[in-house]
Amino acid sequence: MHGNFAWVIVLVSICLAAGCNLSSLEDRIVVPDVEDEFYLDLWESLTPQGRFLEFRLRTIENEDCLNASIDHEIRQVQGNIALSINEVQQSQECVPGQAPASANARVGILQSGFYTVEVGLRKTVSTKGQLILTPDNYNLSLDSGGGVVLLHSQLKRIPEQSIWGYVSYENDGLKDVAQNLVQDILARCELQSLKNGYYGYFTIEDGTLRLPNTVAPEGAFSFQYRLVESKENIQALLESYRSEYGDQLTVKVFNTLGEEW
Repeated sequence: MHGNFAWVIVLVSICLAAGCNLSSLEDRIVVPDVEDEFYLDLWESLTPQGRFLEFRLRTIENEDCLNASIDHEIRQVQGNIALSINEVQQSQECVPGQAPASANARVGILQSGFYTVEVGLRKTVSTKGQLILTPDNYNLSLDSGGGVVLLHSQLKRIPEQSIWGYVSYENDGLKDVAQNLVQDILARCELQSLKNGYYGYFTIEDGTLRLPNTVAPEGAFSFQYRLVESKENIQALLESYRSEYGDQLTVKVFNTLGEEW
């Protein structure tokens, strides 16, 4: 009798120990992070038809073609946004060179509110997050470890009736002319103060507009204003300067309809 009871105690002790060990093992199970392969950024495409949210993708590593793309699918249904990143595709007409593969995944025109987001990578792993859209900002958060790096968690929205751009010149003798053109543009607009942050097309740092180097050459005069006159008046002003100075003076103006003058 005592022997049987002793065996029961031993068996119970073994089971309890095994249970503790299993629990301990479960606590140590960690799903390894997937190696980061893609950058994801927020972009608001400005068009006469409206403002479309885009997820802009590019590979972290360079590809061997300058025109490599990223195969993807995107769905937006009733407050849920799902992006599937499938694979890098090399063009049949490869342009030799080193550059990231890229793609623009258009989500669409969204109303202010809350959206759930899921980004899947090659149908093997996914990361979840949320997008909060207000009249002034897009705010996106994503869990880490899904192979995708979010470049900007906030995209500020450019106010309606805004124009922005730059004036550059070929020689120092035209510096004053370039400054005068900026002032002539301002005379047809109003000053507006934008908060610091990332606006996609430009950033505002310490109240100053910064255009990407791929848009404006170094040393150019940049500006952003609120347009109060008709765009035809601005276009006529630009044409008068272009007619007089030709290629020696370069001016580019952009607006919230996606136009370039």
